[in-house]
Amino acid sequence: MVNVICNPVKELMILECARYPSADALARVIAIVISAGESVILKWAEGVVFMNTVLQPTSDELLAELLKGRMYWSEVYYAEMPEYKQTIRVGTLDIPVIDVSPNPLIRDAANWLKKQR
Repeated sequence: MVNVICNPVKELMILECARYPSADALARVIAIVISAGESVILKWAEGVVFMNTVLQPTSDELLAELLKGRMYWSEVYYAEMPEYKQTIRVGTLDIPVIDVSPNPLIRDAANWLKKQR
């Protein structure tokens, strides 16, 4: 039998963090990114909508950090959005929003983001 171990992240380091005044303001920026050809999905948890970029462990140092339980987000852009919506409309574009609130790391990060002013 296989021994399955769940070893959750113990620490999240955010290298760049930007708060937008509203979910619509954030969605307008995301719409520009999408129109440039990049695929982006906004995430929602705990009344916060956000986009984040996970710093991949592409070096021995980053891999060692990850194995110690430390994850890095190179950037996160967020806004308060008290009620979950599946999409945010910007002009004719519907930007998808996924509810990631079942993830405890994401819930903790969203709660931290809400406290940043």
